[in-house]
Amino acid sequence: MSLLVSGCVSASLASSTGPRAAGGRWSTAGRQEVHVGEEVEFDFVLLDATGRFLPPKGVADYCAAQIGEDRVESEPDENGHFRFRYRFDRLRAGEEVDVRAAAYAQVGSRDFVRVRGQWMRTQEGAVESDRPVARDTIALTGYEAEVELRLQQPPDELDRGSGLLRFRRLDGQVANVYIERRDRPGFSLSGPDGRGYYTVRYRPTGEQLNPTETTPVEFSVYDVGGRKHGAAMNLETP
Repeated sequence: MSLLVSGCVSASLASSTGPRAAGGRWSTAGRQEVHVGEEVEFDFVLLDATGRFLPPKGVADYCAAQIGEDRVESEPDENGHFRFRYRFDRLRAGEEVDVRAAAYAQVGSRDFVRVRGQWMRTQEGAVESDRPVARDTIALTGYEAEVELRLQQPPDELDRGSGLLRFRRLDGQVANVYIERRDRPGFSLSGPDGRGYYTVRYRPTGEQLNPTETTPVEFSVYDVGGRKHGAAMNLETP
């Protein structure tokens, strides 16, 4: 929910993850889920007293977001939106983190400067602090999807090295994953069990999944006789 800070100006923070309307790009839900390791794009805009988009020129100069212990700053783009990205590679499944974004009107020098990759606050008392204009927050909870596919044992033994796990994203990208080895990560293939089934297990990365809804997953493998076998699922990606 946006919070009024200065006059009649409020703000709205949206993300590329979380629940959203079909065909929509952004979610403004106050609570959302993010996959471990996912890179999320955020869109921050100012709103006037009627809730309409307010161009930031003359109102705010930059946006600063606090994500856990990390700070991210962004300038308005040509459309007056403040955009920034953040990869949640330190978030674990079940952990929660707030993304707190605020627009500021600069007063003299910026309150913070980035030096050798670290944000440093300028000397306090030397200049007046930048003035907050409006802010908004999204609470994110980490989750980690897991692929588990079962394949009935064929008459001939499987050629495990021919196995291919494929993820299809809505943006057209396809991620191919092969069986795990000592020198590379990948899926595990166990079995057959007492009921005659092989089991494929894999924990995908954020880049291999759609940000929301489902991600189609396909598994294919050949047996030693050259015949192809497969299994498929739609993996939930909230």
